[in-house]
Amino acid sequence: MGACTCGYSTDPEKNCNGTHHVVKAVKADMIAKLEAAGHTDAAELLKQK
Repeated sequence: MGACTCGYSTDPEKNCNGTHHVVKAVKADMIAKLEAAGHTDAAELLKQK
C-alpha cells in the first residue's frame, strides 16, 4: 500500500494497512457514547485528537 502517514499502522515496516479506518470508527463510537451520556466536554476533547 505505501508508507503510513497517519501514525496508526501496526505493520512492522510502517506501511499503511488500514488501521486508521479502525481508529476512526472506534473514536466515532466513543464520541457518540460520551455525548449520549452527557459528557460533551470529554467528547469535544476526543474530537480534537
